[in-house]
Amino acid sequence: MGRYLIIGLKLEACVYKDRINKYVSERRTKTDILAELENTLRLGNEYDRKEEEDCYTYSLKQEICDKELLSFLKRFYDLRYIGENRESDTVMEKLSALSPQERLNLLEQKRFECFQEDEKTHYCYLDNCGWFEIPVYTRKIVLSMDGKIIMECYNEILDFFRRCIAKQLEDFRLTKALDVYLSD
Repeated sequence: MGRYLIIGLKLEACVYKDRINKYVSERRTKTDILAELENTLRLGNEYDRKEEEDCYTYSLKQEICDKELLSFLKRFYDLRYIGENRESDTVMEKLSALSPQERLNLLEQKRFECFQEDEKTHYCYLDNCGWFEIPVYTRKIVLSMDGKIIMECYNEILDFFRRCIAKQLEDFRLTKALDVYLSD
């Protein structure tokens, strides 16, 4: 069974402390593991990290979303979609009339293929090794969904797609939140 190829913006990520603590050792501290996760998942300055009782949560900074989302989407949709009667035009019209919070609320309704919410658990492998895997829950805005696709050993090509798209949109900080992945 195939899956969908998705381009999305990572809004949130969550990693549980017990999964991190499992790999703490004399050689690797919790700080080291968090730094490696943040680097691998590109959870840099565009995200706020909050320590909760049982997990660390990362949220895309609200001011970045408020400032860049509409112009980022306009540019992305123009690159991605061609032709007339594009759903993306309807999405842009709808989003332009909404407040920043209402835009994020619209995601939950899943009314549009090119603007909806998706939740996924990814596995981050420390040391590029399958022995040290840490599940990371993510919530994303789906910008593009195509499929069905059947692939194996796809991480490098998907990262290549992400980097190509990011190059086209490099003047937006939101580009740091961009992901290309396969649905579950």
